[in-house]
Parts: sequence; C-alpha cells; structure tokens
Amino acid sequence: MNIYYLPKAVALGFLLLAVGLPSYAQIYSEQMLPTSSGSQNTIVVKSVDIDNDGDQDLILGNEFQQNSVSFNLGNGDFVTGNNGFSNELNDTDDIGLGDFDGDGDIDIIFINQGGFGHEYYENDGNGNFTIAGFLPATNGGAIAVGDVNNDGFVDVILGNLNQVNFCMINNGDGSFTNETTDRLPGSLKSTDHALLEDIDGDGDLDLFFANRDGNELLINDGTGVFQDQSASRLPQGVDMDTRKACFGDVNNDGKPDLFLANVQFNANEDPQNRLYINESNGFFTDLTAMLLPQALNQTTNAAFHDIDQDGTLDLFITNVLENPLQAFLNDGTGKFTERTNDIISPPVMTDEAWGLAIADFNNDDFSDIYVASRMGLDAYLPGDPEGMIPLNTQNVLSSGDYIVFPNPVIDEIFLKHPTESEITEARIYTMAGQITDHPIIQPMGAETSQVILNKRLSSGLYLLQIKSGKKCVILKLRVET
Repeated sequence: MNIYYLPKAVALGFLLLAVGLPSYAQIYSEQMLPTSSGSQNTIVVKSVDIDNDGDQDLILGNEFQQNSVSFNLGNGDFVTGNNGFSNELNDTDDIGLGDFDGDGDIDIIFINQGGFGHEYYENDGNGNFTIAGFLPATNGGAIAVGDVNNDGFVDVILGNLNQVNFCMINNGDGSFTNETTDRLPGSLKSTDHALLEDIDGDGDLDLFFANRDGNELLINDGTGVFQDQSASRLPQGVDMDTRKACFGDVNNDGKPDLFLANVQFNANEDPQNRLYINESNGFFTDLTAMLLPQALNQTTNAAFHDIDQDGTLDLFITNVLENPLQAFLNDGTGKFTERTNDIISPPVMTDEAWGLAIADFNNDDFSDIYVASRMGLDAYLPGDPEGMIPLNTQNVLSSGDYIVFPNPVIDEIFLKHPTESEITEARIYTMAGQITDHPIIQPMGAETSQVILNKRLSSGLYLLQIKSGKKCVILKLRVET
C-alpha cells in the first residue's frame, strides 16, 4: 500500500480500533521517597550529574541540618552522602553549581544565612568534595553563577539579606576576587534569588534580584559592569516580597519573560504572583491580570516546564501553608490556567514546600519532580508519560463518527468524519505518550479527508488524536512496515 508522506510515499499497514478516553489523566503521582530522603528541613534542591555517571543527582541545602548529596542509582532511587561536606549545621538558603576551577566537573557553593561563612567545595569528578576556598562571610540569601565579564570563566553573584550584594570574579583557577565596588550599584536590599539572563538580547548576562523589598534589574555593559535600570524596565507601584523568579519565553516571541513568586509574610505586601512580558529588549509590562489566575498563595518557588509537550512553557509553583505543588498550562499565548488536578494525583502531601527540581531521574525520557520541604518529608513525583495523551481534552467526540477506510488499508489512508467537520489538529503518540508526528488532515469532501504523515513510523502500536475545536477522539493505530 502507499501512504503519502511529506515529501515522499512509504508503505505501511494500519488497523484502527477505538480507545476509551478518560476525562483527565494524571501525569505526575507522588510515590515513596527515594531511600536517601527524609525530614531534613530542606530549603533548596538542585539537580545535576555530580558524579559524571550519566544520571541526575540531587543536591540538598538544609536549614540547620548537614547538607547532602543524593546519588542517583540510575533508576530514580538514591543513596545519601556528603562526601566531604562540613559538619556545621548552617542555615543554607541557596546552592550554586558550576565548573569553577575549569577541570570538567561540577563544583558546589552553599549559601548560608547569618554571616558565618559559605561553603565552597571542589569536586574530584566522582562526587567527592574538598574545601576549594573561601568566599566573604555575608548574610547570604542567593547565588547566581555565570560568566559576567565574558572572559571564559564562571563568576559568582552573592545575594545578601539586609546587606549589599557581592560580585565575585573568577581568577581562572576557581579562586575569586571581590570586585563589588567596581561592578554593582551597591543598593541595600534583602535578596532571596539572583538570576543571570541575557534580558536585552545583546549577548551578555544581565542580572535580576528577587528581593523582599523591591526587585531590581541590572543591565550588563558587556564587561561585567552593571547599571540599575529597574525604574525604566520593570513595572512599578506594587509592594511585593518576591522569594523566587524564573525567566522563560511564555508567548513564543523569542524574548525571555519573567515570573515572580510572591509571599505575604507582612500585611502591606501583595501576595499575587506576577507575570512580566518582555515587550522589547528587556523592557517589561505587567500582564498578570490578563495571563495569570488571581490567587493568594504563599509561593516560594517556580519553574517553567513544557508539561504537555506542545512546544510552550507551562508552569509549576510551590507554596507554603497550603497547595504545596500546583501546575498551570500555557495556551501558547502566555495565558495560564491552573490544571493541578488534571496533572498531579493525589495532591502532594508535604509541609512548607520551598525547593523544586525537575529532571528525568529514572531515565525513562520523561521528566520527574522533586519537592523539598522545610518541615516534614520531601515529595517525589515520577512522571507517567501515558498521562500526556488526553491532557488537553475537554470534551470527547464519539469515536464512531470518525472512521478510517478502507479497513484494512490498501492504498491511501482516508478519514470519514461528520459533515464539513473542522478538524483543528491531529497528533500521533507512541503508546508511552510521546508525540511522534503531527499529520496533515487534507479535506477531500464534506465527510472525507486524507491523512498525510510527515515521517516514517516504525512497526508497532500508536495513538491517533484528532481534535475538532475543543473536542477530540483517540484511535489506536497498528503500523506494520
């Protein structure tokens, strides 16, 4: 038989069967914690391959508990170690990861509150650590890692509480020189998150400080000297306590937009999370009212992630007091709708969620989630890719209204559908829930269309999803090459 592809024809055989479609399916379900985890008063968690064995490990920064690494065994189970970390029970607020000494592995900096000193460790490549040097003993709240002066070495920005932030320039060997006075404006704020991002599209890293007392946007002149341009580039007029922020292109216009995770720990602050759209060259407009649901959560962390694999950035947030983990889907224009119940089941049971890491921990080519809790147990949510299939379905068409023929197929594939049905989209998924093709549905008459694939499918079972408006039907395909 011949099935028409773009650009050429390939022989396939199909058997189509109707598949029942649930009203929704959970992509992420909380499971037993990895063996490494427990109640550690964890404030921050980062994922990285710390021992160079090809899987994602967890770095845990804890409040008045020893910091630790959870080494991934390759299947999403972990073994805890600290392999050289200090026994001091510091109050860790953030973690910086980077190859500071240029030897090809990831080193670690733990940022601690209280002015008792930060912890800076060199990695031997296998996840064993020794003290690499010392940073100024500040009242730390945040760290940002990146090459700010374009000399090829990884520098460090220290965000501090009730203290000026610091700029530490890498000397090329993993040691740092404090060049704060020459490079930063020196405002006195309380910074809980620092981000390096090319905000204005000129090829260098600019700097955003998420503060408890007024956020700041600093523009890099290309040499690592920053100018405070917050007043002209950031929306003004709202008192916020911003604990985390994340950049991402939510409206697919090629420019990084900005999400602010806010809390109301003082009565005069607005707890509404905010979404700033990058209109041009790093000038932002507050479109929260149009794009985000109104909510009074106490949001401590956020991460953009393409949950439904439609090519747009969706959003996870963590909160304290209630709703520890929430999920929001992006409609492609930057407008977000909460879909937590459709995506996560059962509700995450943890207290005071502060840390959030998203990575493929069990090596199944699908993302998993780790939520770090300041009180109680952390939460671990492996992803279930089969939950992807009906995620965007709001109503279900009758599968009997959609038939492919002839059956079995001899030559071209045709689709019979209701009279002049407007098919808005078609997708083909693997049985694991991964999108593998967006076929073209070419109308041929009032009730008939041709299915044109863009790629060769190998033998096996697939799911064909056909959407008409907000309704859809899913049919099972058997491909025999």
